[in-house]
Amino acid sequence: MTANQGRIFRRTTAAAGCVILLMAAAGALAEQTVLCPTGLRATIHTAEEITSSLLTGDKSAPVLVHPAVGSLELASGTGTLFPYDGAQVAAALEAMHGFVTTAEVEIFLLPAPPAAVGSSYASRNVIFLAPGTGPIPVTTQAYIATHELGHVLTWAFLDGDPARWSAYLDLRGLDPVLNGPDARHADRAREILAEDVRFLFGGPLATSTGTIENHDLTTPDQVLGLEDLLAGYFAGRGSLPAGLPSTAFPNPCNPLTTVEMSLPSGASSGEAVLGIYDLRGALVRTVTGGYQANGRVSLQWDGSTDTGAMAASGRYLYVMRLGSHSSRGAVTLVR
Repeated sequence: MTANQGRIFRRTTAAAGCVILLMAAAGALAEQTVLCPTGLRATIHTAEEITSSLLTGDKSAPVLVHPAVGSLELASGTGTLFPYDGAQVAAALEAMHGFVTTAEVEIFLLPAPPAAVGSSYASRNVIFLAPGTGPIPVTTQAYIATHELGHVLTWAFLDGDPARWSAYLDLRGLDPVLNGPDARHADRAREILAEDVRFLFGGPLATSTGTIENHDLTTPDQVLGLEDLLAGYFAGRGSLPAGLPSTAFPNPCNPLTTVEMSLPSGASSGEAVLGIYDLRGALVRTVTGGYQANGRVSLQWDGSTDTGAMAASGRYLYVMRLGSHSSRGAVTLVR
């Protein structure tokens, strides 16, 4: 193992039957990866880890930069805040039951609220948990973490399949317009589904209220077939493709390398984006454009940073995106 590869420490939580990996990349604080009985794999980034790697944006606001996130501006000057507790979030995920899945999620326990949203939210397979102005009760931590995971499972297993969404709406008695994105928060189908996931599959802390956000609806356990429908979705293949195959060549490089991503048939043309990150998740270089032919799109990295300086020798991570398609990999720069 080289100095750039980091180390992996393993411990087992006997009570929950989960394995937790504490992963320490070179120069970074540990992140916690939880492997749950449901099959869910969750990587949890603590507030301490995030704080140590924050950058300063154009308005002197702190910015989180990470391959799973891109960049996220956080609010500044917010006083004393209380982030989510990694152990409590892990426990909430470990306590989930009633389904099996291959889903993966990254969770960021933010040290400050997101500037644009101000509260916890999920985007694709990433959950951002915003801190509180006081200590956050363990029931609240479990409730929110499990609810937001409902959004991740929605993205992974329903969003790419209109038939699945239609079956859910019909069974739940929801209208695609009246319960669409313009409805009040509690009436939106996406929020109702996230609450259904929390209520049906959450542990004792996450379901301690015995209610769902929308009190006008029957609780999901009273909807015949709903639990089996959702569990069946989560156990199957995701409705959105996982990361597409890609390669970097030459690898190692000195300094020029080409990153090429395979595309599914029918993929639209457009501008690709290649992000190069160091092992702490800091953005090193962004390259846009790309050459697309024969079902592949490629971009080149010349070993430089966004400031024009030459990047140091070492291992770097890359994320390549074209529209809704993406791929991740690693490349080693040798000078």
